Amino acid sequence: MTELEHIIWISIILIVITSVRSRLKLALPILLVIVGLILSLAQCFPVLAINPDIIFNIVLPPILFDAAWNTSIPDFKRQFSKISLLAVGLVLITTTVIAVVVHSIIPGFNWAISFALGAIISPPDAIAATSIAKDLPLSRKLITLLEGESLLNDASALIAFKCAIIALVSGGFSFWNAGLQFVIMGISGVAIGLSIGYGFVKLHRFLHGNSNVETFAVLLLPFATYSLAEHLAASGVLAVVSLGMYISWNSFSLFSSASRLQMSHFWDVIIFILNGLVFLILGMQLPHIVEAIPRSEIIVLTLYGFLIFCLLILIRLIVTYFFPLFSCREDKEDAAFQWRFRKEYIILSWSGMRGVVSLATAFALPLYANNGSLIAQRNTVLFLSFVVIIFTLVIQGISLPQLIKRITPKPNKQDKGKELNDLLIERSLSYLESLEIDRPLVQEVVQKMQVKLQNQREEPNDMKRSIKDIICRDEWRACYFDIELSMIQVQRKELVRSYQKGIYPLEDVRKKEFELDLWTANIYQEMKL
Repeated sequence: MTELEHIIWISIILIVITSVRSRLKLALPILLVIVGLILSLAQCFPVLAINPDIIFNIVLPPILFDAAWNTSIPDFKRQFSKISLLAVGLVLITTTVIAVVVHSIIPGFNWAISFALGAIISPPDAIAATSIAKDLPLSRKLITLLEGESLLNDASALIAFKCAIIALVSGGFSFWNAGLQFVIMGISGVAIGLSIGYGFVKLHRFLHGNSNVETFAVLLLPFATYSLAEHLAASGVLAVVSLGMYISWNSFSLFSSASRLQMSHFWDVIIFILNGLVFLILGMQLPHIVEAIPRSEIIVLTLYGFLIFCLLILIRLIVTYFFPLFSCREDKEDAAFQWRFRKEYIILSWSGMRGVVSLATAFALPLYANNGSLIAQRNTVLFLSFVVIIFTLVIQGISLPQLIKRITPKPNKQDKGKELNDLLIERSLSYLESLEIDRPLVQEVVQKMQVKLQNQREEPNDMKRSIKDIICRDEWRACYFDIELSMIQVQRKELVRSYQKGIYPLEDVRKKEFELDLWTANIYQEMKL
């Protein structure tokens, strides 16, 4: 069976699992990993080994770009100190502590291989926690912290891993050189991502508003950016994240409504396929990893893996305990972290599932050092990484939804979506009142629109156009559509202004933008009739 046939059959399994997931009441990533483990233990499906190059160059860029696109930049800036602590400080602390412990208790692990293992398992997965908790009542602040951490922690861990690999294959290690390389790779990665994003925004007009070309160009951007950054010895992860945030910030005015609608559906399908396949394939790696480990060592190494898993939880608990020290200001929201066992603190501490990036990083360990000697601990690192990943996904992943339901964190009481809808309607009514009515026809159109807006205020989800709104006279239709399109532009400007000031969450803004895009598409469709 060829690899293409493997992918086809795995995709069929993914569709079946997704179809029955609602009955099993398990988060999709956890269910996929468990099914993958069962398939591997039953040996009823050929093993499809993880290729690190495919994970880093094909799977990771679009997932990071999509996550960055859907990250609220105003919220990200407000919580940047805590996000930095999680994504950089916690990763480096975890890497160091794990390295010290592993070097002390596991025979044959020198400092270089110990730091490599620490870097491999230090970053939580970019999608596991948010996928599990997305339908649960989490506060806006907690969601921002989880999403922000997932954007940046892979970069910190991969840079630390590269430093450890240099020491491993060369036999020498310098903390000063490693720290300097860490900073240079991070800054250069951000610079590359922002430069490519700026260039795309400036050159976008040459695409002439073609939605197919725009969608294809945006799809290529994360791959090209990651490849270029890695080729220039910069952080590909930070380059893609910076690119995604920059394009997202400018997307409100950059793309047409038709392009945004097409991209939305296209990216939803792409991310669903990638996320589903990687978690299912992750669970199927068990035979490939176990076959290189002597049977007499499996139980001992599994216990070591469980010890490392417990240590990861303890480190995360301790670091998040000091969150109040990293608060930029004291307010009611930040006060939620002043007590040790506040609800958000407990959930954040338990949301540290590891995933496919950690396993792909482990597979990226070289087989030989520069002097030609075999790196004997490579298989052990692979096994320990896999055990830790499975423990975090199964134990934390299954228990996290129950934990959230039991302690019931306080959700936002304000209905921001309705508040945003009312604001846009008020701006539209103000715009209609400011119009110069020089003809009876314009007055008739304005009156109908005012009635329609009042109805939308009472039923904000009702976007259907009444048949009475459309009159067969071409002159009336042209006037109606012109004013309606102008009113939509007024709403768009207010929508962007409110988002960029951080008044409303990006989720509500994107939802309203989607409604306006549909509204615009319907108008253009009716204008063709």
